[in-house]
Amino acid sequence: ATSAHARLFSVFRQVWEGILSLKSDRTIALLILNTLVTNMLVYPLGSVVFPVIFKAIPEGAIEEEGSVVSGVILGLQNMAGIKKSKAWMNYAALVSLGGVVGPFLSSAVVYWIKAVSSKCPERTNWIGLNCGIFGQIATVSSLLGVLTLLQQFTAGTRIFLLFIVWGAMTALNNVTTIYFNAHTQQRLDRSERGRFIANILTLFTLANSIGSLMYGWALASGGLEVQIMWSTRLLLAALACRL
Repeated sequence: ATSAHARLFSVFRQVWEGILSLKSDRTIALLILNTLVTNMLVYPLGSVVFPVIFKAIPEGAIEEEGSVVSGVILGLQNMAGIKKSKAWMNYAALVSLGGVVGPFLSSAVVYWIKAVSSKCPERTNWIGLNCGIFGQIATVSSLLGVLTLLQQFTAGTRIFLLFIVWGAMTALNNVTTIYFNAHTQQRLDRSERGRFIANILTLFTLANSIGSLMYGWALASGGLEVQIMWSTRLLLAALACRL
């Protein structure tokens, strides 16, 4: 037990030393904070909160709905070959698919940023980071709106909106990560980058675990309406941190 505590303390000490070494570059420190917020207060929604939302949808509700949106959802499930044993698992897999599509969308955004910055290539990273962060703020705001009004939507609309917003959010997060990496490559020596990457990966993993615990607490607070309310408040904190 003592050895485990010593190793854990050593990890925290290395991470803290790495953070202190970034005092000279405020941009990197702010980008780390932004990514920390994403891993702690945004990404756990997909693995912790969304399944609970989908479990509240009765079996066969999408098929019975008969709307254009429900038809699109069923079509997407068939195209992607999603056939789970439970309906809510299909919905969760479909929204996760939006997260898989996101990086492909981010490639198009990066291509557009390169075209826009072609006349001043030295500002490409600055333009890319601003596009990514403003996009993150817009998509988190959209997700807040969807969660706030969730009970007003039909089952099909809930799934479809989460699919769209989650895919867009993943795309913009990926854009921010791309230009974050490009910025650190310009500012940090090669000898520093290895330790820097190891430290922030450890930090982001810990943040994701803490975020999952926080959302787990929110889901233990009562019925679906109360669970969504507390989850929305945590996501609102993520938006406030970015602003």
